[in-house]
Amino acid sequence: MWKKILTAKVTRYLFSLILLYFAFQKVNIVALGKDIISVPWWVIPSLLLYLFPIMILGGWRWATLVLVRVTFTDVLAFTKAIYLGGFYGLFFPTPFAGDLIKWTALLKKYPNISKTRFVGSVLLDRVIGFTALCFVALVAICFGKLFGYTFPNYLWIVFGSLNFGLVVFYCLAFIIDFEMLIKRFKKLEKLAEIVGLLRRATKSDLILVFGLCLISEPLWMVTTWFIAIIFGLDLHLLDVLIFMPIIALILVLPISVAGFGARETLFVYFFSSLGLPADKILAVSTFNGILGIFGSLIGGVLTFF
Repeated sequence: MWKKILTAKVTRYLFSLILLYFAFQKVNIVALGKDIISVPWWVIPSLLLYLFPIMILGGWRWATLVLVRVTFTDVLAFTKAIYLGGFYGLFFPTPFAGDLIKWTALLKKYPNISKTRFVGSVLLDRVIGFTALCFVALVAICFGKLFGYTFPNYLWIVFGSLNFGLVVFYCLAFIIDFEMLIKRFKKLEKLAEIVGLLRRATKSDLILVFGLCLISEPLWMVTTWFIAIIFGLDLHLLDVLIFMPIIALILVLPISVAGFGARETLFVYFFSSLGLPADKILAVSTFNGILGIFGSLIGGVLTFF
């Protein structure tokens, strides 16, 4: 097992390096670095301040899946745990690793809630968030087609199939005893666990969490537009709302380390189709990654409180 894990990690690191090479091979890295360094000091604090209400929405949706009655104090506690998870995620090759341990920060405040419930809520939050992202990406590609953006034909098939598959999955999960059916197959134990979590949650909570995802995900993507303005990239808000959901969904695939390499390549691939210069696109992409690191470091500060 450990051999498989090590092989997977090495493969991701190699793939990240290869993607970074192809993304930056025709760009003056020194000039790019100077552009990033020349960004005013107040930009990152301002963007982190903008992201804070979005993190609050994340805390609200997670708390909804755990608690029967949610107060603002609870939302703040869960938001803090999300920041801590982001900090822990810096030390792992995938941000999902932080999710696996962020709930431990809540054990002292909520001693009556079982560890199983916390872990289950994290998994369920991920599933609903992924569902919302698939829906947003499909809407984005539909509007993109309507407004004359060009996409590879296979994206229609992939995103359409994903959303259709999710609709079928949710229908089976709630209409028939799908959990008992798939429990017979050992390889589908994780899927059976997700179905069980969905069936035990109230439908009103699931709808609320899904709605919060639909609000927070586009708001988070708008940061790319703000960063583009800072670097003087002629990127419109509509461009961001069309391409970013697609990029974000592709980045869910475990093909690189924390998205490095894959993010830069996807940024260049999609945004260069608008006739934008690759160096500016990579500056925006790189700064996006830097912003994510600073956002995660907030969790490190919160470990002292």
